[in-house]
Amino acid sequence: MQKLPVTKVKLNSVLKAFSIIVCLLIGSICLAQTDTAKFNIKEEIAYDGKRYRVHNSWLSVGAGAGYNTKWPKDEKNLGVDFSFFIKQYYFRVGAFSSGTEFTTSNNYSFHACYGLRKETETYNLSGFIGPSSSYFRRPLSDSITHNLNTVYNNLGLHACLEAVYKLKYDIGIGGQLFCDYNQVQLIYGVRLIAYFSGAYRGIKYGYRAPVKKK
Repeated sequence: MQKLPVTKVKLNSVLKAFSIIVCLLIGSICLAQTDTAKFNIKEEIAYDGKRYRVHNSWLSVGAGAGYNTKWPKDEKNLGVDFSFFIKQYYFRVGAFSSGTEFTTSNNYSFHACYGLRKETETYNLSGFIGPSSSYFRRPLSDSITHNLNTVYNNLGLHACLEAVYKLKYDIGIGGQLFCDYNQVQLIYGVRLIAYFSGAYRGIKYGYRAPVKKK
């Protein structure tokens, strides 16, 4: 029985993983559809004596590990994403860099995505998908010197699933599962992130903090 090359097996596994992520993302978007007739941009909730906007933007910043099919080595990545809404629709702009080390990145990718979110008092779940643009250098051969003479600038597709546990209503920690595909390479990985929301609006009307007993 003929065996497939190791590189082809890895690529097939990566493509399957990418397909699963995209399917989960599309499913989460379909399930998270909201009733647009009831959308109120100024809607607020009260939590822990404070007021927060129901519809709010947030910043995700983090670092993690990944894999690149063009450079068959484990990689590290840094990423930042700003998620915002226009009416009832959520969008994301962001970027990430990746390389063999955090300080030796040779790939820089930027993306603009559409997605939806599910937010409660204790967690924030979201999924985004959209076009990306990547600028990267790749070696002519996998040598000790890593000759980075080949330069690429390619358009592609970016997908990301994000889950956050809130330490406070507008601050939390969580993780991202992401992938970025173009004609030259496929990058996928995970990232530990810090979450900062712009939901805070002030102290709840008429709220008085409980007085500590002496």
